[in-house]
Amino acid sequence: MPINQIKILSPGPACRRTRRILRQLERYCEKRQIPVNFEIETDLEKIKQYETWILPTILINGTIVSRGYFPPEKLIESCLIGKT
Repeated sequence: MPINQIKILSPGPACRRTRRILRQLERYCEKRQIPVNFEIETDLEKIKQYETWILPTILINGTIVSRGYFPPEKLIESCLIGKT
């Protein structure tokens, strides 16, 4: 089964909103047994490539799904590979 990639563009590892969204995403994927690799990007130069200034920004398999909030579950599901 292919592995999904979830990237969170974050202002830093201490960001409470980023940590909260990461926990929610981990629970969502674990509950549905969906394989995912998580990455938190804090490098400003790399974040600029995505042309977003609202952080945290969530990308699922290369698609921006939300900026600053936890995305709706239907949107998460539509972007994941190998949903059960």
